[in-house]
Amino acid sequence: MQKQTQDILLRDKGEFTKFQILLEVMRNQPHVKQKDISDTIGITIQAISKYFKKLSKEGLLEAGSERADYRLTPKGITKLRDELNNLDTYVRTIKNELKIDHAWIAIATLPVKTGEPVGLITKGGIFYAISVNDPNVEASGIAANDAHPGEDIGLKDLKGKVKLKQGKILIIKLPSIRKGGSRTADMEKIRTLIKEFKPDRIGVMGAVGRAVINKLNVKADIEFGISHSSVIAASRGLNVLVLVVGRMVNKMIQEIDAQNMRFANDIIYEVKDAKNT
Repeated sequence: MQKQTQDILLRDKGEFTKFQILLEVMRNQPHVKQKDISDTIGITIQAISKYFKKLSKEGLLEAGSERADYRLTPKGITKLRDELNNLDTYVRTIKNELKIDHAWIAIATLPVKTGEPVGLITKGGIFYAISVNDPNVEASGIAANDAHPGEDIGLKDLKGKVKLKQGKILIIKLPSIRKGGSRTADMEKIRTLIKEFKPDRIGVMGAVGRAVINKLNVKADIEFGISHSSVIAASRGLNVLVLVVGRMVNKMIQEIDAQNMRFANDIIYEVKDAKNT
């Protein structure tokens, strides 16, 4: 079934164009301009308009209340995720057939010489190279370079499966400066959420968020590229708490959904409002 899906997607120009449009909508929703998609994938805007109607009829795309407001439906997200997974499987199969090497990067915990077998484990979201005879080994590979303890090392010909337990993301929605900023944030509620969630990392976005963590005397681990960094951290098994102003919550959610779909992750997130009522 998977092979059949790949064949249809790669050989049927119409299906591949649908795939491209769904991908572009996902990347840019909710404010999607048909002309931008037309320019990106190289077909006329009239053709794009027809495809939009087909995708809507198939239940993959829905229009919002405003102009140029489009989103993927749950069915559309599932279809796009499945097709991305199928393409990823196809590419990995071709790489294996062509013997294209991929090196996993880890931190050495012992002296290693090029060509030696090495074990691999994950801890705190980081890959570590250990003795291949260690009982905690999750996978094993061949060292691609010499390394001393604490240095980076590449591993190839990986065998086994690295256990990557996905973390969670808690988004704390803060009031904007027009609504009082940190002065109208419920500090006790935020303090309780941090205590109960027990985050491995804390991210903060914007001046309001920084003011809040200053008042709470909490240190931020992530201050730039919050959306992407939080998702990467969660995909490595870390629980991440993020303090953001209300209007940025949607950006965070879109990034999480996009990464979940792209890498077939299932990162769970929750949004809590911290405005004083």
